[in-house]
Amino acid sequence: MTILPYALSGLTIKPSTINSPTATNFVLQNPGSLNPVLFQANWVEALFYLNGSTTQTSVSSISYKLQIDFAGNQFKSPQLLAETTSLSADIYTKDFNQLLIDKFGANSSGSVDLEMRILIEFTYKGASGNALSENVINLHVTPYTKTDPLQPMYIIGDLNSWNNSDTNGMLIMFKDNQNSNNYAYTYTGYMPVGNYKFLPKESLGSNKAYCFKESGQLQYLETSGNSLNNLTAGYKTININIQNMTYSISDYDIFGATDWNSMGLVGLFNGWTDTEMTRYSNDNRHIWTLDLTLPALTGGNVHPVKFRANSSWTSRWAAIDPESVPFGKSIFLTGTESDPNVVIREGGDYHVVFNDLTGHYIFLKK
Repeated sequence: MTILPYALSGLTIKPSTINSPTATNFVLQNPGSLNPVLFQANWVEALFYLNGSTTQTSVSSISYKLQIDFAGNQFKSPQLLAETTSLSADIYTKDFNQLLIDKFGANSSGSVDLEMRILIEFTYKGASGNALSENVINLHVTPYTKTDPLQPMYIIGDLNSWNNSDTNGMLIMFKDNQNSNNYAYTYTGYMPVGNYKFLPKESLGSNKAYCFKESGQLQYLETSGNSLNNLTAGYKTININIQNMTYSISDYDIFGATDWNSMGLVGLFNGWTDTEMTRYSNDNRHIWTLDLTLPALTGGNVHPVKFRANSSWTSRWAAIDPESVPFGKSIFLTGTESDPNVVIREGGDYHVVFNDLTGHYIFLKK
């Protein structure tokens, strides 16, 4: 038994013992909008005795503080994982992950070895006391890193020989808008037969990608992640959400879609004449690209631009939200309707991508 300080003379405590959790080795995955229980910590009740009696005595208050620290640090800098008056605590994935990032400097590139214990605090006849659990639990944890929802997202795979560095051979995904809480990406275009994954900008040059987990679900993993597989070549619509870690794939009916002879970007910068865009490929005929240098801006000026086909104002696309840059969506117009431009507020070098099937566009600053 643990002997308490003299202020609590005569009171002894049988400290708690932490039960081993069902798992002690964790590779955390971003749960999206959910915050599921990662594991439950539970322990044996601390018991109090007076003057060597074998009969328990009561204390006026007791709390259990679940602490963690780096393994081998002797709990010199313990962090609070949970505090409760009960004999168990649910540890939630997002909360635990954030604690690892904020207090232990952890990131998804490596694991962290931790130790977990209980600090027992109590009050007896107005005096405060504490004790430690009889045992320590070792944990081995790899956290996940929060992903920027507005970074470019690419499709890589057999279609580009799994080159994870050269974005020219990848398929870039679009977004409906530039909202900071928009975690959804979409792609409508030609997909060849083969395996593929989703590679965010932050993982360019590496093998870490959004991979197949199970039907409709993704996971963000290194090379061990499974690929998605396109069994039949053709036009597809692929949607992913990196917050909910979900995906959907459907065939896109290309029948009747106009096969434009040319696509141009027009604006004040070129006197509202066409700067011709390049068709992505002979198979992927409805995605167009352009590398463009826009002049520097002064005095609050902007670059208004829009897309039009075949150099015709009766085949043009108007911005749904003119300020949505670099990602946004436009609608196809043929008449004299109001047709707001996309507004670019900085000069410089841009990689422009446009999808004439959906009206999605990207103005990616180089």
